[in-house]
Amino acid sequence: MKTIAGVFLLFMFVCPGRSSAQFFSTDDKLKDEMFLREVKVIDEFIERFNDDKTSFIRKEYQKQNRAYDLPRKEIFISLFNLDNPQWNKNTYLEEFFRDVSDSLNPPHLSFTDTNWYSEASCTFVYNKKNIEIPLILQIQVAKNHGAKWMIAGIGDNPVFSGAPSSIQDPDSHKAKEGFKFIPTSSYATNFVELRNSFADKKDILDYFEPALLATDRSKQFINLLLQNKLEFKYVKDIKFHFYQLPNWIFIVEQFDRKSLNSGWLINDVKKVPELEKEVAKKQLLQR
Repeated sequence: MKTIAGVFLLFMFVCPGRSSAQFFSTDDKLKDEMFLREVKVIDEFIERFNDDKTSFIRKEYQKQNRAYDLPRKEIFISLFNLDNPQWNKNTYLEEFFRDVSDSLNPPHLSFTDTNWYSEASCTFVYNKKNIEIPLILQIQVAKNHGAKWMIAGIGDNPVFSGAPSSIQDPDSHKAKEGFKFIPTSSYATNFVELRNSFADKKDILDYFEPALLATDRSKQFINLLLQNKLEFKYVKDIKFHFYQLPNWIFIVEQFDRKSLNSGWLINDVKKVPELEKEVAKKQLLQR
């Protein structure tokens, strides 16, 4: 067996192409099962990846008086986008699956780990036209305010041209630096909180990582916001880049479909030596 695709075939219970009649006698039962299997939020993805004993899916099984009999390997398989035709070409997939489904030393993900990123494809209005600028957000844990999202990277766009001017940081802001933040739950609403963050002109620097603020692109971006030349509209889509597992990078995307394999699912896997991960991060952050 050269790839994990062969393993997928052993667990067709998660495949959308299988007839629902093989599972259930009514459409309502199928709908209930699709809701149960859907990975609704990234927190739930992390729970299932870790095979957390208090996960949503386990609690739902308990509510329905059903025995939870899903082996860890089957749970991992259900976290892949099974409709991705590229899996058969991914030569590292079988090794990745073997590593993450190790029952003796299972790897774990953590929401409050800083070693993962959210890539938000943001739509802004510039000169009365919609433009897209990717923003990379990272979880940070502050002593006084707990975990929060901070903007760690800004993607490229033609609006970033010319020499950036310095950003004025009012003394009133410096006195309470770090007071404003993007809540950890904001990703579940497509980071709609960014609208308020960018409108908060006085404390706008609070939402950016200090290392990013030192870059020319951040100065150009923030000045455009402060001058009301750039207006945030909405987040078009989100990807999550996980760097937490040794020698691996994987990407999680959302698949909104009527299927037993839906929600936030792994859609790309790359084997990357630890020494090269920093290069990959810099490419993502575009610093």
